[in-house]
Amino acid sequence: MIEKVEDICSSEQAVLLLALSEHISEQLSDSEDFSVAREALNACWDWLVDKKIDPDSLYCLLENLDDTGILTVMQSEDDARKLKVWICIADAMVLILKEAYASQADEYLPATIEAVDMRTVEEFFDNFQNVCEHSRIIVNKVLTGLKS
Repeated sequence: MIEKVEDICSSEQAVLLLALSEHISEQLSDSEDFSVAREALNACWDWLVDKKIDPDSLYCLLENLDDTGILTVMQSEDDARKLKVWICIADAMVLILKEAYASQADEYLPATIEAVDMRTVEEFFDNFQNVCEHSRIIVNKVLTGLKS
């Protein structure tokens, strides 16, 4: 599955991971912090559509001093399956953030974003396959949609 993803550009990878995260995000719907996931996913889509959200504002939804970011919230998840969903959302978000910072030609990136590479995508798919039934079919459908 990852082989197909390596062949697409980084912006398409980011959209793919975001779309796939959207697909599995409902698994968190009964979690206390589901609204945090929803806000982060919505903000990522908003950035993709009109680029009006500042990357630093978007980054605050991932990590912040108020302990309300995705990276902090996911640490309190006790359910191993739900934790994998949180990891997928975080991985998708860091790819979107990398694109957001690149679009502004920012020279200095937060360390979390600077560390994003193909291992991030691999981690996403390792977790996605564990939480999504028929993951290959869904990935292929989304990839087909990206190419059309």
